[in-house]
This record gives sequence, structure tokens and C-alpha cells, in this order.
Amino acid sequence: MSPSVTSASAIIRIVVAGGNYAGLNAMQHLYSSLLAADPKAATNQRPNVEITLIDRRDGFIHCIGLTRGLTEPEFGADLWVPYSTVPWLQHPSIRIVSGTVTEMTPDKVHLSNGDSYGFDYLLVALGLSRFAPIGLRSSTKAEYVEEIAESYAKIHAAQSVAIVGGGAVGLELAADIKSDFPEKQVTLIHSRSLPVPGPFKDEFRNIVVDIMQDIGVDLVLGERVIAQTPESGDMSYDRTLKSSPEPELVGTMSTNAELTLASGRVIRADLAIRCLGTLDKRRVLQLPLASDVFGADGIAVKDTMQIDSEHYSNIYACGDICSRALVKLAGVGMYGAYIAARNISRSVLGLEKLEEGIRYPSQLMLLLGKDHFALQLGDEIWEKERTREHVHKDMGLLKCVEVMSLHKEPEHVSLD
Repeated sequence: MSPSVTSASAIIRIVVAGGNYAGLNAMQHLYSSLLAADPKAATNQRPNVEITLIDRRDGFIHCIGLTRGLTEPEFGADLWVPYSTVPWLQHPSIRIVSGTVTEMTPDKVHLSNGDSYGFDYLLVALGLSRFAPIGLRSSTKAEYVEEIAESYAKIHAAQSVAIVGGGAVGLELAADIKSDFPEKQVTLIHSRSLPVPGPFKDEFRNIVVDIMQDIGVDLVLGERVIAQTPESGDMSYDRTLKSSPEPELVGTMSTNAELTLASGRVIRADLAIRCLGTLDKRRVLQLPLASDVFGADGIAVKDTMQIDSEHYSNIYACGDICSRALVKLAGVGMYGAYIAARNISRSVLGLEKLEEGIRYPSQLMLLLGKDHFALQLGDEIWEKERTREHVHKDMGLLKCVEVMSLHKEPEHVSLD
């Protein structure tokens, strides 16, 4: 039985492993339900909880804006919001631990420095890993500002740039480079006949092709890169070794690159950047009675966001690391975190019935430079003017800051 205020007087330990969209939004809703002052209560007696956020970074990073952050470092600097500036995270019942999670067992989270943290409830929100420069090696804002400045310098110095990979990141990066540096030769190489993998219509993909061509990006479709010199770090990365470094520490930028395609064509570029998907973190989850809970799309979860195992009802997962959605999106992760946090809070408060989340259709909005965008929601492709209403100049940064209360105190929420 998981502990609650009705079953135990000892501190109830809640650990959130991973921050950003999912983990930080979960922290906000845990705070609102368990720690925020209730203005209607005669006394302000709150549950005896300790909520620990474990994150490799010391702040929230608005990853949606990162491709533009690499081409506009002043804009990029604003994408990082330090945890030290978030008012409610300074609550005495909240602690923030800086560290890299290496293993999660049924009762503890283990870090690379040897520390471990026991829990009564665990929320896994570690996300997925990407290689640098989209995956960030930085753990502090100062390091991050320096990191994006280094990437910007390489982009700025190059007269020709080759992007390998026609997923959302590759497309948006190519579009941002060409939009900010129209004089550069920007080439995007993708192995399939159309870009944008996933459950999307060819009509949508062709709209994206038209936009990229209008921007001036040279598209090389249906061609696979079979050799590259010099190789980037990700090309020799061993994904099977537990001792492998974090992907974010491995770079995908290569200067003075020569890329050989399967057709025999050779493309030379002053700078090549590989944007070829993500890596999961299944190696850190060690649950003996649920060894098959990690599937091809991530950790299998119930509609309550508990992992799909009768043995570990106190362990939840949300965000990109779980299988909740085929297309990994910030909004989906934030919503899953909302459901998970409310259910953990309900359990702590001794409320028996857990909430179940709604499954939303797959969607993708591509922000292709400052003036072009495309959106497919479910089976519907939105018209440009309708989509424009949901496009923000800051790529949604202010909206995320407001939704997650990063600059204000969240109000108390009653779950009764």
C-alpha cells in the first residue's frame, strides 16, 4: 500500500526524475495540490511531504525554440529559465537535486555521483536524449549561453550548410538558418522521398516541401548518407553500452564535411549537422517485476499515467519517455504530467479514485523560419491563416512560462 496522510505520519517522499515540460509541470501541480496555502481553510495544515526534483540542468529550457536559438543567440539565451528564479520552487518542502540519473529501482533513484534518493512515489519524466547541438550538454545557464554561442559561430562562419535528417528538428533548423542567413547555401538531405516521418499525410508533407523550397533550402530527398568525412561523434556512438556518455555530450557538427550518398553523389559543405532522431533511456529503468514495461515507443502507462504494471502502482511516467503518444510533443508531456501529479496528490491525501487522462490525436506544427508554418491535427491539415493564430514570435516561450507559473505563485487546487 502506498503511504498517505491517513496511513502514516512520516514524511511522504515524492521524487520527480527529470524536469522541463513534463517534470516541471508535474512539480507545479504537486505544489498546487499539496503545498500551496488554501485560502478557505481555517488552518493551513498541509501534508507532510518532501518533493524532490532531480534534473541534470539547473533550469527549464524551452526546447521548441532551440533551432532558432542556434541562429539567434540573444533569443536563445532567453529560452533558459533558472530554477532559482521560480518563486514556488523555493518552498522548504521542495528540494532540487542537480545530477544525472543512472538507475531507477523499485525504491530508489541512483545518480552518477553515487548519491541515491528513496521514494514513496516516483514520477519518471526523463524525456528522450538527442545529440548536440539540439541535445544540450550544459547544466547551467552560463554554460548554455556559451554552448549556443559556439554553435552560432560555426553556423555564422559557414557559407554552405548541410542538414542530414528531414524530421521536425532538421526541417526547422534548416529553415531557421536559411531565414536568418539567406546568402548561405543550405541543403537538407533526407532518406525518404518526402520529409516528416510519422502518422502524417503526404499532402502535409508536400506543403512542407513547398515551404522549404520557397525559403530557398535545397532539398535532396530519397537519398541516404552512407559515408561522411570527417565523421561526427554520433556516427561511432555505441547505443548498447551502459557506460556510453550521455548523447548530449556527443556532437553532430562537422566542419569542411564531405557527404557521400547511396547514389554516389558527393555533397561538400563547410558545416554538416546531423539531426537523426532520439535515443530512449530504457537502460536506467530497473524494475524486476516489470521488465517488459519499456516498449518501442517508451514506458507503457495506463490512462492514470501509472506504469502499466500491477506491481508498481506508485511509479508514474509522463512526457517523451512514455508511450502515451506516438508523436512526442511538449503539450502532451505537460498534460500527462498534470494527470500524474494530481493522481499522486490524490493518493497522498487518501482519495481513492484516480483520474484518467484523455488521449489526443497526433499533431505536428512546424515553425519554418519566422514567416512560414504548417500544422496537421489528427487527419486535418489546417489552413495557413487559421494556423497563424497559434504561432507566436517567441515560439511559445511566454505561453509556457505562464502555464507553468514560472514567474508567479500557483494557486491552491482542491482535489476533493
